[in-house]
Amino acid sequence: MIEGRYVLTNITIINGKNNRAKPDMFLKIHDGNIEEIGPMANYVPSASREVDMSGYYAMPGLIDAHIHLAGGRGCGLWGDTEILCEPKEVRAMRSVYEAQKMLKHGFTTLRDISWNGLYLKRIFHDKVMPGPKVIACGPGLARSGGHCDSPQLPLEFVKKNHFWAILSDGREECIKNVRRVLREGADQIKFWATGGGNWGTDRITDTHYSQEEMNAICEEAHRIAGTMVCAHCETEETIRMALKAGVDTIEHGEELNEKLAEEMSQKGVILVPTLYLLANWYDFVKTPGSDAPKLIRPDAFLYREADTLLTDQEKNRYHKQVIDSFHLALKKGVKIALGSDTVYEPACEYGEQSMQELKELIKQGMSVDQAIKSATEIAAQACGMAHRVGTIEPGKAADLLLFKENPVENIKMLTDKDNIEYVIVDGKLAVEHGKLAW
Repeated sequence: MIEGRYVLTNITIINGKNNRAKPDMFLKIHDGNIEEIGPMANYVPSASREVDMSGYYAMPGLIDAHIHLAGGRGCGLWGDTEILCEPKEVRAMRSVYEAQKMLKHGFTTLRDISWNGLYLKRIFHDKVMPGPKVIACGPGLARSGGHCDSPQLPLEFVKKNHFWAILSDGREECIKNVRRVLREGADQIKFWATGGGNWGTDRITDTHYSQEEMNAICEEAHRIAGTMVCAHCETEETIRMALKAGVDTIEHGEELNEKLAEEMSQKGVILVPTLYLLANWYDFVKTPGSDAPKLIRPDAFLYREADTLLTDQEKNRYHKQVIDSFHLALKKGVKIALGSDTVYEPACEYGEQSMQELKELIKQGMSVDQAIKSATEIAAQACGMAHRVGTIEPGKAADLLLFKENPVENIKMLTDKDNIEYVIVDGKLAVEHGKLAW
C-alpha cells in the first residue's frame, strides 16, 4: 500500500493552477504532505521508496464546495418529511457511505452543510477509515417557517430532528446559534437568506432574514479568526444584503446584475452557482400541472396559491435567468467554485451529481481548464483551505488523482469515476480502481 515516505517518479503532473501537463516529473511525499516536486533530470535518489508512475497523470483531488451529507433516503415526495422521520443514528451511519462514495468519484474535500459533517470530519481525520476531508458548516441558520423548516410537523420536533438546519429567529437567536454551531466544531457558518421553494412560505423570491440578522450572523462568525460565512441567496435583493453583511461565498446567486457581479469580483467573494441543479430545476421538480416528475414537491399549502399554476413561460424565464447570471459572473471575473448541492438519494446520487455539475459548467461556457480550477483551486478557497488543498505544491496535502490519460485533454477521464485509477488522500492510497483500499 502506498503511504508513509515515498516518491512517485516519471509522472506527468497537472498542478491545478495552470493545468498544463508537465511530463517526466517526480513527486516526493512525506507524512501525508507534498515535500518536493521537480523534473526527473534533477531527481537525486534517496532512501525513500520509489514508485514508478510512467504513463500516469496526477492532478489535485476534486472539491465539492456545496453538499449535504444528510444520510437521508427520499425522493422529496413530501419535502424532507420522510428523512426527518428516520432516526438520527441511521442517517449518521448512512452519511459515512455518502462521503466515501464521493471519494470514489475523486472528491477528496467536501464542504458539508449538515449536523453529520461536524462528526464525519473527526472520524476521517482519525484515519481509521478512508474518507475525504470534510469542511463542516454544521447546520445552517434558517428562519422558522422558511427553507429547512417542515411545517407539516410540530415545530419542536423539527427543531430537535432537522438534519441540516437550525431554526434561528431574530438577532440574539442568530448570534446564539452561530456560537452553538461553532462550539460543535463548525469550520464555516451557513444561512438561508431566501427560501428554497419547498413550501408556501418558502418561495425563492422571499427574503428570509433582515439586514440586522445577516449582519449579526457575519459579525459573530468572523469573531473567530478564519471562520467564513456562506449565504443561500436566490434574489438580487438578498445578494446585495449578504454582500453588505460581509459574506464570503454566495450560494446559487441566480439574480446577479452587473453591479453586484463587479462587487463580488472586487471583494473576492466566491460564487457557488450549483448550476446543474438550477439550470435543470424543472426537470427535477414537480410543479402543478406537470406530468412526470423526477423529484416531487407538494403543492403550496397557502390557500390563496392552491390553484396557481406555473407556466412554461415562467419556467423558461427562470432557466434563462440562471444561465444569464452565470455568464455575467464569468464575464466579470467572479471566482466560481464547483458545488453540486447533493441532498440525499435517490433524488440526487452522490458523486454523479457533482460530475454533472462539472459538465454543466463546461456546457454553459467554461473552458475545461476553468472548470477544473473551479473544482480544485477555487473550491479550495471557498472551503477556506487553499493553504492545504486544491493544487499540487510543496507543503500542501498529498491529495491526488491518478489517470492513464490527460483529463484536461479528455474530460471523460474525470467525469467517469471508472477512469480514475487511484485516489490518494494525505499521501495514503484510499481508492484503487474504484474500491476502497483500506
